[in-house]
Order: sequence, then C-alpha cells, then structure tokens
Amino acid sequence: MAGSLNEMLPDPISDADELILLDLLKRKMTVMADIAVELLRAMEKEFGSKAREVVREMINHQEFEARRGAGKPETDLRDFCAMVDKTAVGTHKWKKTEDQPHRVGYSFTRCMYAEIFRELEEPELGLIMCARDEPWVRSFNPKLAFKRTKALMAGDEMCDNTYYVET
Repeated sequence: MAGSLNEMLPDPISDADELILLDLLKRKMTVMADIAVELLRAMEKEFGSKAREVVREMINHQEFEARRGAGKPETDLRDFCAMVDKTAVGTHKWKKTEDQPHRVGYSFTRCMYAEIFRELEEPELGLIMCARDEPWVRSFNPKLAFKRTKALMAGDEMCDNTYYVET
C-alpha cells in the first residue's frame, strides 16, 4: 500500500515519527477545512440555500487552464500518474489496481480530506476537491480522461480512480 512519507523523504523516519507528522498535518488541514465550513454556514445563514447551490455549481463546473506543451498522451499519462503518486503521499493510502500503457487505475482507501470533511459533517463541501480530478487530468493533456464510480468523500469504502488515454 503506497502513501508513506518515507516514499519521498531523503532519510527514512520511524513509523511513530510518521504518525506524529501526519497528525500535525491533519490538524493543520482541519483548521483550514473548518474555516471553509464556517464560511459556508455563515453564508447559508445570510443567503439561505443559495449558498449551498453555489457549492454545488462549483462541484459541477470546475476548470483548469490547459497545460502548455502537452505531449504524447501515453507519456503524459505516466507523468500525470507519477505526479498523483507524489502529491498523495501522506494524505492518502492507495494501491495501483491497473498499470497499462493507456490506462492506470488506483484504489484509494484513505483520503485525509474525506476524513476531515466527514468529521466536520460537510462531505458535500469536500466533494469540491474530488470534482477537481477530472478537469485536472484534462488540463494536463486533453487526450487524457478520468473515471471514478466510488468516492470516500461520498461514504464509499474507497475511491476507484482510473486515468486513461481517450480514444
């Protein structure tokens, strides 16, 4: 199962030290998420259900600026997945379920963001983060695509993220 900080640190640390660092990271992330939750709830108090409608619009209409210099889709798929592997270290636990030249699948069994937003009783707000996955991969190379049928943030037991070259 991938996701240990030791995958990116120049010198290994003990499991106990890793737990201390991850707890600190989660506490800092929780503070920021709690601010977002408080802001949403204040907006709901002031503007009613329209505030949550704005959140839902954000979930459904996320975009990223296209990356300049998109290359061969198969190469960009590998590069994108390498970036996913690096950016998820510490906050996620996963295993690759598929590793083909045109398709890479993951099973994420831990997402610190999902844990935090569920603890704050606002998983819908957290879904904004999940909704970024598809436009993020397309911005990397418009010939890449993304599919997910299960999400930790939605209460599923895992996220089944698949990145692939669109034919």
